[in-house]
Amino acid sequence: MNIIKQIGILDFIHRETQGITTKLFILTASAGVANALNLAIINNAVSSIAQNGPKWSDFVLFALSLTLFVYSLRYILYESTQLAEQAIASVRTRLANKVRKLDLQSLEAIGAADIHSRISRDTTAISQAARPLFACAQGIVMILVTLIYIGAVSPVAMAACLLLIAAGGGYYLQKRATYEEGLQTSSDTEDRLYNDLDNLLKGFKEIRLNQPKSEDVYAEFRDAATKVRRVRGRVMLLFSDNIVFVEMFFMLLLGMIVFVLPNFSDSVAQDATKIVAAILFFFQPLGNVTMAIPMFSAVNITVDNLKRLENEMDEVLKQQPKEDTQQVADLSDFSQITLKDFGFAYHDHSGKERFHVGPFNTHLNRGEIVFLVGGNGSGKTTFMKLLTHLYHPTEGNLYVDDLKIDTDNVQSLRNMFSCIFTDFHLFDKLYGLSTVAPDRVNDLLKVMQIDHKTDYLNGAWQTTDLSTGQRKRLAMVTAYMEDKPIYIFDEVAADQDPQFRKYFYETLLQDLKKQGKTIIVVSHDDHYFHVGDRVWQMDYGSLSELKTPPKPRPRTRSRTKQKEGKS
Repeated sequence: MNIIKQIGILDFIHRETQGITTKLFILTASAGVANALNLAIINNAVSSIAQNGPKWSDFVLFALSLTLFVYSLRYILYESTQLAEQAIASVRTRLANKVRKLDLQSLEAIGAADIHSRISRDTTAISQAARPLFACAQGIVMILVTLIYIGAVSPVAMAACLLLIAAGGGYYLQKRATYEEGLQTSSDTEDRLYNDLDNLLKGFKEIRLNQPKSEDVYAEFRDAATKVRRVRGRVMLLFSDNIVFVEMFFMLLLGMIVFVLPNFSDSVAQDATKIVAAILFFFQPLGNVTMAIPMFSAVNITVDNLKRLENEMDEVLKQQPKEDTQQVADLSDFSQITLKDFGFAYHDHSGKERFHVGPFNTHLNRGEIVFLVGGNGSGKTTFMKLLTHLYHPTEGNLYVDDLKIDTDNVQSLRNMFSCIFTDFHLFDKLYGLSTVAPDRVNDLLKVMQIDHKTDYLNGAWQTTDLSTGQRKRLAMVTAYMEDKPIYIFDEVAADQDPQFRKYFYETLLQDLKKQGKTIIVVSHDDHYFHVGDRVWQMDYGSLSELKTPPKPRPRTRSRTKQKEGKS
């Protein structure tokens, strides 16, 4: 099995499946041997026809050899496809499982784009290369057996063929380091290209509104695409030279067999037809192997990329705190969440602190509505990630009543929250709510006033192609169905019409409060702060409590007319 470890894609498939068995190797060899035997039997039959007429024994041997070839080739192609898909499914599910165990901060550091590229693009490349790999393997066996056949006919002709193959192999090995370096550079540049494409698509609205930004984003994408073209062009040129080199020597070999060697070797002169037929017979498999070399080299790079990503994730998982070693407990019947010297610090790669939030010393009571306000960059988002333990604190502690939250019970805390962040993701199904009653869901769609926009059918939303405000309402339906004790609504009312905004603050929030829910609302709608019990102010990472403003007094008709008259 040492040969497996030397070939990246073979090592990957075997490691993921343990399915590259001795039978697969034997049948790969059998397909090559049987294909070469077909040639030998046909050549022998041709000689028999010229001398004594056709023999039934030759036909029987040909039928047996053809049957072995068809069975072996079908088996290796089918089995290699199944093994490749099994290996890809294995690595995809394993990586996805590791992704969901990462800290949010670790995921942000690794980068979603890198993970997406590896799991989608790289695994697809492996799938496409698996079947040609084993087809090439049987082709190599066929070439070797055919060379043995040529050697039996004429050792001189076999020596000439070996010279060709050795020259092509030596030329490739001489350029191999340059090939692989170029392919790695190409892979890295393509990653940058996909990032630029992501910017182009996700930032489409901003680009259409800002011509200089559009030009810069396009220029970055164009430069990356140009670099990929240049790098891959240089690599493919080297491979093209290799192919031309092999083709040239192949034609020279045929020329030598026909024009030169018969003058020096009686065996070549007598059996030139057989030798030329054999050379023509293995030329196509030899060309296929030569053409497949760039694909296999590129796939080995993708296998290395997958290993690198998984090793990076494993290293992060080792370093981050171990979580959930205890059974998840139900903390929904809490009275108070207390923060004591609770804080978090961002650090750069050198370890230098860049931004600090906290330390926080405050509490959150069950059944109250708290508004969280503050300017951009004040630390509101970090505070919410910290409160929900999406970020692990770098100082202080959080208590649910008298229970100190640590890595053993952190999931118990997280299970208390249902959050709609500004960058929320709207799933097309109610995951985690498999037993939900469709009537209850559709009733909530009416409550959120979007029942005319979508429905809940067959366990999924009929559509999520909605406006931003409507998508937030649909996210609220999901939050309601989750029925968690604490809700975080981050600027949920920001994209709503005035009527629904009023309905959200004065009706929906109050209904949740009556159910005993605790609600944190990130908002700048100070006109509605009176519906809350408290207001928290974030400023440069510090949290302070503001006095809740009184309910605004409605303007009377006479006052309105007086103001209109003065104006």
